[in-house]
Formats: sequence, C-alpha cells, structure tokens
Amino acid sequence: MIIGIILSIIVAIFWSLGEVNYSKLSKNYDRPNVYMYTYLIRAIIYILVVLIFNRALFGTFKMDVFLVVLPIIVCDLFATYVVNIAVLNGKLTVVSPIMAAYPVLDIILGAILLKENIGFVEAFLASVIAISIIFLAIYQKKSKKAPHPVRGIIFAIGYMLLVGFSTYFEKSIYINNLTVYDLYYYKGIVYTFASIVFALAVIITPFKMKPFDKQIIKGCGYAPIGNILYSFALSFSAMTIVAPISSLYSVITNILSRIVLKERIRIRERICIATIIICTILLIVFGFIL
Repeated sequence: MIIGIILSIIVAIFWSLGEVNYSKLSKNYDRPNVYMYTYLIRAIIYILVVLIFNRALFGTFKMDVFLVVLPIIVCDLFATYVVNIAVLNGKLTVVSPIMAAYPVLDIILGAILLKENIGFVEAFLASVIAISIIFLAIYQKKSKKAPHPVRGIIFAIGYMLLVGFSTYFEKSIYINNLTVYDLYYYKGIVYTFASIVFALAVIITPFKMKPFDKQIIKGCGYAPIGNILYSFALSFSAMTIVAPISSLYSVITNILSRIVLKERIRIRERICIATIIICTILLIVFGFIL
C-alpha cells in the first residue's frame, strides 16, 4: 500500500514535468521533429520495459492480439498530435486541467456501452466540469503565451476525448487475458514505425532535423516513464488510491507553469481551473468508491 502511494506521487510529478517540458519543446521545435522524437523515445522506453520484464514476448507477434490493442494505439497516436496543438496555442495552466478531465468521457462510455448506472454525484460533477470548460473558453484572450486560446481549448477537449476512449479500450483488453506488457510490446513496434515516418518527413521537407539534446529528452521522456510507473503503482495498491493521487498532476502542472513558463491567469480563469481540477478528482474518487 505504501509503495503504491509513493509511486502514485512520483507518477503525478513525472506527468506534470512531462506537460511543462513538452510545452516548452513544442514552442521551440517544429512539429515534425517533436513528433519524431516523441514516438522514438516512447518506443525505446516501452521496448526496454518489455525487454526487462517480459522478454518472452519478442518474436511472438500475433495479428489477432495486435488488432485488439490497435484502437488504444491509434488513440494514443492522435492524442500526441492533438496535445501538441493544444499546448502550442493555449496556456498550459488552462489546457492541462481540461486534458486531465477524461473521466467524464469514461463515465459516459460506461453508461452507454457498458450499461453502468450513473449516480447523481457523478452526473453533477461531470456537468460542472463541462460548464467550467465552456466558461473558461468564453473568457480567454490572446497573448504571447496563448496566441490562439480557444483553439488550444478545443484541441485540449479533443485530447481529453482521445484519452477517454483509450482508457475505455484499455479496460477491455484485460478481459482477453492480455497484460500491460502486451500493450507496451505492440506500442513499441508501432511507435518505432511512426518515428521513422516522421524522420522521413523531416528529411524530405524543408525542416531541419534537430539534434538529440536534453530538452528533447525531458520534453518527450517524462510522460511515458510516468505511464509505466502508473502501471506498477496499480500492482502495489488499489485503483481507488492510485488514480486520485495521480490525478493531482494537473495541480502540480499549474504551479510549475507559473514558475517555469511564467504564465499568468486571471481570477475568472483560476475559478474555472480550480473547479475542473477539484471536480475531476472527486469524480475519480466517487467513480471507484461508489
């Protein structure tokens, strides 16, 4: 239990560091280079995890298993594209809590596809989050940190939807007795090919290939490491504890954004952001406890 709690806290830190450093990377590097290094680093990390913990998976490619995990991978691929546009056009302090509010979609999918009952509390919290996002979009103004703030919010919502669908699909694969290592194995393969595609795009276009440096490692490496630690945290502790603690990463992101990125937010934005974060955490807690 204690190990799970400690890992959950570390996950929140890695995810928040990932968002802040990815935001800096997106504003300093052209998009093809960012995508290339994002997929490449994720491929390396995921393949290393499989190599260390379940080496027997290598050389066991099965098309039927690949098709099962493919929806998750597709959602992840598009999520990487969408998050870049979100952080490039809007302030991270604004788009981060929206992207972290994917449990709203999980509740809707659970009710529609899995015929799960939605309680009054879950429905109320989901509605408050949706209303807060709308108000947040209304009060946005252009600035150097947010050249197209509404566009940033729209793509943040798109990211939230993709992660929500990805989470739903990931829940379904474990019914087929697949493990997290199976998922990492096929993710590693697909991300390797994706990084090659974007490398070719950089080569044949006017974009210049950026050298592999510390900013790229920090911008692309924190998030996948956090994903892996999250899986291990679940193995040591209950999801009712791991999920709420890990979801606090959005709070840390907001703090770091003001310190590192020098972002400033108005009172109305603070109220909306605080409401989204609090309701998301409560939504996760009530979703697992009730």
